[in-house]
Amino acid sequence: MTDKDTLQDIVFITLPDSLRQEQEDFTFNPDIPLPVQLSEGQTSIDPAQGIRIEMIAAGLIKIIAHQPENSHSEYYRAMLTALQPDVVKELQLAGIAKANTGESDFAEELFLAASYLNAHIPEIFVNLSVLYGQQARTAMDADQHDAYDKAIESQIAVLRRGLEHNPLSELLLSEFGLLNLFLGNDEIAYDYLNEYLKIAPEGEKRDLIASRVQELTEQLENERTLHEAFDEMQLGNEEQALRLIESFIENNSKSWSGWFIKGWAHRRLGDYESAQKAFITCLELGEQNADIYNELSICALELGTRDLAKDYLEIALELDSENVKLLSNLAFLSLQDEQFNKAYELLERAKVVDPADPAVKHLQEELAKRTGTETEDDIIDG
Repeated sequence: MTDKDTLQDIVFITLPDSLRQEQEDFTFNPDIPLPVQLSEGQTSIDPAQGIRIEMIAAGLIKIIAHQPENSHSEYYRAMLTALQPDVVKELQLAGIAKANTGESDFAEELFLAASYLNAHIPEIFVNLSVLYGQQARTAMDADQHDAYDKAIESQIAVLRRGLEHNPLSELLLSEFGLLNLFLGNDEIAYDYLNEYLKIAPEGEKRDLIASRVQELTEQLENERTLHEAFDEMQLGNEEQALRLIESFIENNSKSWSGWFIKGWAHRRLGDYESAQKAFITCLELGEQNADIYNELSICALELGTRDLAKDYLEIALELDSENVKLLSNLAFLSLQDEQFNKAYELLERAKVVDPADPAVKHLQEELAKRTGTETEDDIIDG
């Protein structure tokens, strides 16, 4: 959408008789209104000054840049090219000059107009991408997250548009791939950088990108292995999950997620010692989350350290205080240890979160059965 403020200095006129003429390869159409850019501070055309051809050219540039969907855009592009045959080159040079002096909005307008006048010059789209990248960095430095997101979206959009018109441009393929690499879109980056390598000439840039693609290849392969191991766990194939995750850990020994799946698989297979060691490794690698402590609680309980199991659950609840599963697990342990008031307190917390949860209902029934009451005031701990 076009910002109305961007075009507030534009008025449309009917072509004067003095300009109703034909130029080579272009015929003026008096029925199509022409955009005219007013001088700064003006709200209408000054009769004393009249209309200069430069005012029409400036108006055309602005409409082409900011209203590419205008119903007369094709006519306006043809007219501007007829008035200024070298306009695309001039716009590029002027855009670079304005960008270098910090006039970002004006530079954007000039580059946009050039890109709509000739979409088969990859450098125009790269210039725009660089400009949006500078805007993004400025916004991030100023902690303006919305402005940063907008600039990045514009950068992605302009490179995509450039590639639509120039799908075999090594310049655009590398720029778009590297941008996605920076943004963490590794699979998109991998695809476009691979396309670049297919057509890029030998040289330092190609060597650097080839090296990064090799790293991406290994990284994506490791991620696929991790996801496959997780999927196998979901399907109940613990042995296969273990084989996959061992392969993953060989190349990613510092990844807590790999150790977590290893511990999960061992725990499901009943090897609680190995599971506990894997989950502790997660903690040693710096990860702290409720799922790890819940798994450690299960292992501790199975290994006969009941108090430690409860301690682990307490820590898990500090990290995720509204987790019904954790609340129920600790409540059942407390109930089994005849800590009825503690169990009731945890039950009440769980009921606030999800009173319809099956575990909550079962806990409520067990608590009533064990104590003969459903109210905390009547409960006496054993």
